[in-house]
Amino acid sequence: MRSMSHSVRYLRQCERRRDPYPVVVVDGFLDGRMMTLVSQSFPGSDDMEDMPVERTRNAMARRNRKLFRLNPESLEGLSVDRAAFWDVFSAFIDLLSPEMMHALPDPAPDMRVESFQSGFKVRKDLWMDRGGFQISPHTDGVQKYATFLLYCSGHPSLEQEGTSVFVPKDNGFRSWNGKQFKFDDFDEVFRAPYRKNLVFGFRKTDNSFHGKYPGEATVEARKTISITVQSKRLFKV
Repeated sequence: MRSMSHSVRYLRQCERRRDPYPVVVVDGFLDGRMMTLVSQSFPGSDDMEDMPVERTRNAMARRNRKLFRLNPESLEGLSVDRAAFWDVFSAFIDLLSPEMMHALPDPAPDMRVESFQSGFKVRKDLWMDRGGFQISPHTDGVQKYATFLLYCSGHPSLEQEGTSVFVPKDNGFRSWNGKQFKFDDFDEVFRAPYRKNLVFGFRKTDNSFHGKYPGEATVEARKTISITVQSKRLFKV
């Protein structure tokens, strides 16, 4: 399939970063036709739910981010055409996920990572947020092998609204459980440009600190597809 070969090619030639933890930046992740369909089919805010507390205890996330779970139950609420597209897209990501994982650099030997022994499952979510959303440095939940964020909005005002990579000011500090920490205790070392059809991905480790600084109200909402590769043993819906 043309869309698959396009994404595989871009994953294999993408920007890779090993320090401070494994990161990939894939600009042009989907072919043009697929990206157009994503934009046209993205649910409106009325089709989405508020971010539930079981997903995050971050009050700013629950107040300023909408969620659409890419699962059969949620798809029943969409039109037939849009539901059919997202069903195909979900299967496409499932097939592509091993290649996405392979694109990530290997973690350093001293980094803690979840074992692959139990196998993996992939969760896909659609997010929408505007000014006010923020999430302070954290390493992600222990059930995750990796997270890939596909940015789906393209207004120039969003360019600086991407995910940030942080390092702790306390050299050597690690955290495995995904707790969120204060911005003041970390330095930003990289920020992914929020650009339509760009993927920011990273391996979950005990130092994979990332987050999002508070954003201003923008002309266009940030629409993002979150793809999390999780341990089958620890999988969270």
